Amino acid sequence: MAAPDLVVAANGGVPGGVLKPHNCHEAALGWVLMAKYPTLRGVDALSHGAPKAWMSIRSLAERYGQGSPKQLTGQWMGQHIYNRGYVRVQPLPPRGGAKLPPFTNATFLVGDVLFMGNRMAPHHSMVVVQKNGAQAFARGFNNAGAFGGPFMDWDPALRDVTDMTRWDPQGRFKGNNGPCELYAITYNTISQNIPDNLNF
Repeated sequence: MAAPDLVVAANGGVPGGVLKPHNCHEAALGWVLMAKYPTLRGVDALSHGAPKAWMSIRSLAERYGQGSPKQLTGQWMGQHIYNRGYVRVQPLPPRGGAKLPPFTNATFLVGDVLFMGNRMAPHHSMVVVQKNGAQAFARGFNNAGAFGGPFMDWDPALRDVTDMTRWDPQGRFKGNNGPCELYAITYNTISQNIPDNLNF
């Protein structure tokens, strides 16, 4: 399917109860699965009224997760989902003394999945769901560390990732938990990184 389906999924939140994501990475991957596989948007008796994608997330966590309860970690995402086709995002520096905007219309695309921190083991994931010119807004789950948003819950606030007060002179994004590198991967690319049989 297409990036608009990812936006709809991310704007739709996450389930509660036993299918609630255990971290931001699981939430972002659940939204991507709903966008890529229309059948996973449906519900059945086993999915507790939630889209079946969230059952797939729990199944993947049981197979590949760590910790107690088992969850898909940033390290796993870095190795299997964010491993190809990503770009590091940084504001453009001033050029030739001209005051040009730090971001272009192509810096972020609607449907981009953003991840922050160590590229091989990111500590946060979000989805770009809206743009206004070069300005980009992301949606996430457990945005407490990055934005001071809700802890272990879906964040109803859109977060402006192009706000220059959020970037330091070294081109690092300033989360509430400190500056870090920020990467983007398009919906089409991340979809190609996910095998249809979900065997990683």
